[in-house]
Amino acid sequence: MTNENTAQRLQETAAKCLSSLDAWNGDLKNTEARETLLEAVHELRKVTSRLEIDIAMNDRKAVNAKPIPIPEHKSKMERKNQKPLSEILPVAELRESGEKRKIAIAEAKASKDENNAEDHNDVSVSDNAEESTVEEKKPARRPRRKKKEDSTE
Repeated sequence: MTNENTAQRLQETAAKCLSSLDAWNGDLKNTEARETLLEAVHELRKVTSRLEIDIAMNDRKAVNAKPIPIPEHKSKMERKNQKPLSEILPVAELRESGEKRKIAIAEAKASKDENNAEDHNDVSVSDNAEESTVEEKKPARRPRRKKKEDSTE
């Protein structure tokens, strides 16, 4: 029964896809025809996916292997059985590694600041000087582009 059902679905969706293609080729600017064609192609993909599952199940039967259960659609799966991501992923380890990175970045920045201070021993650093160096490090903003005026009016 399943094979007959799949064959019937394949014939119907293929016919619908071909008729949708003809309608769209007749008027390429028709958005309704385009949408109908895209829906028909999507349905055809679903039927071919079912065929692939049937082929895989038949191959496994031929080698006397354990049969593959037919997967359910995402919308039909129960969410109760799903574990939260915190149980699946090593969240604690990720947090620790993130903290270690932050510490390493802070240490690298501190050592860089020390190296800069050693290079400029004779220059005294005041609050104003620090602010000016921060402003100098910011990249200059590009001016906004002017809109092109349409000359086809």
